[in-house]
Amino acid sequence: MRVLPRLGLGLSNEIPIAETVELARQAEELGLSEVWLPESGHGRGLFTVAAAVAAATQHIRIGIGVVNPFWRHPSVIAMEAGALDEMSHGRVLLGLGAALWTLRALGEADSRAERPLSATVEAIKIVRGLLRGEALPETRIFPTVPVAQLDFQRTRQSIPVYVGAVNARMLRAAGAHADGVELGAIVSPGYARWAWQQISAGARAAGRDPACLDLVSNVLLSVDTDARAARHAVRRVLAYYIRRVEPVVLSTSGADSDELQHVRQTVLEAGVDAGARLITNSQIDTFAAAGAPDHVAERLRTYLEAGLQGVLAWHVVGPNPTRSLQLLAEVVRPRVFG
Repeated sequence: MRVLPRLGLGLSNEIPIAETVELARQAEELGLSEVWLPESGHGRGLFTVAAAVAAATQHIRIGIGVVNPFWRHPSVIAMEAGALDEMSHGRVLLGLGAALWTLRALGEADSRAERPLSATVEAIKIVRGLLRGEALPETRIFPTVPVAQLDFQRTRQSIPVYVGAVNARMLRAAGAHADGVELGAIVSPGYARWAWQQISAGARAAGRDPACLDLVSNVLLSVDTDARAARHAVRRVLAYYIRRVEPVVLSTSGADSDELQHVRQTVLEAGVDAGARLITNSQIDTFAAAGAPDHVAERLRTYLEAGLQGVLAWHVVGPNPTRSLQLLAEVVRPRVFG
């Protein structure tokens, strides 16, 4: 059966660990299903942050979204994930992603990055094999031996492995080989619908039932009783990511392509703040759920109808994150998730 829809929290690695832990604790107290933690740039190391969250919480699931197999060998990822799952008593959701944009921007892309699809599929197979105690496949990109194994008892026989996928080929590969997909920045319902079609096609081609796969996504969210303040809070984030994301994220959104290109060019030439001043209400309503609680609830229903099972309130949450999280959990969630 398909995974039931749920509401979680997606954080960044740009804020202090203490703030991340506090937000995760609040999310747990408010009954959110999961908190996903990223690793981008040379920010805070993900497994350290996740361990701090695990130590401070009891029930909320902890999404690793995502770690890069070009930074850590897949066997090391499996070791870290297995240890974290033991520490958290079986609460880990493990995401893998090649993150080529980051690698290239940092000058850290080597010859393996020339084959991102093959590398990601191989990493999935290695990590899943180690976490399940199964023989590993022959490898060409990440050296391993078929008899490699983890040298400690696993809390669970299987930790769900997700892929941080963007383009059609990677989404289809995830449908064929992974347990789910985590979509990233400024996801629109149009892109989510298109992505689910690719995942489903990949699953069916591999003889798998798409209904057994999970699709979780960051949703740029900002909720407040002051709708204008809530919507203003997403403008800078939108401008930054409109410039950064892969073209397919924009082309499947339904947003006006000329307006998007104007924002992209302005950010490139004059910076994010200049681009933020160009963000239109239409763009906010395409790429975000931002405004008063009633509007945000309506937008989240649209994302679920597009195929998401896990909605992650991401990045902004609202002008006042503590108040906004409470509004999200106590007012928005009952109207959308029951």
